[in-house]
Amino acid sequence: MGVQLPLEPHEFTLTMLAFVLDVERRQRCAHFTAHLAGLTGDALRDRISRGVADRWEHQGIEYVPFRPADVVRHLLRPDRVRRWAPVAPSLFHLTLVHTHGRSTVERAEAQAVRRLRN
Repeated sequence: MGVQLPLEPHEFTLTMLAFVLDVERRQRCAHFTAHLAGLTGDALRDRISRGVADRWEHQGIEYVPFRPADVVRHLLRPDRVRRWAPVAPSLFHLTLVHTHGRSTVERAEAQAVRRLRN
């Protein structure tokens, strides 16, 4: 993490949520979640702005309360729903489940989908 963000080991925890193998496409990926200890949104933005930019880097950060309903609503916003990387929805889902539990997350997802259909 020190290359992209100047973080010390005591400032974050990294948890692997899943390791995925796509044997058909011969690809692999791992889903991780990082928790930053004592770092505010403004401090994170400041640290990112000091790093070396690369072409894969996001141009901005959107802060969303880390509650299932809020995250699902954000994922399904009309201006964003078709712009996510293919792995993003599953990563958000796994991270929410890891933190809030499967039933809570699935209930919020079902409610959001019902609202879209109405």
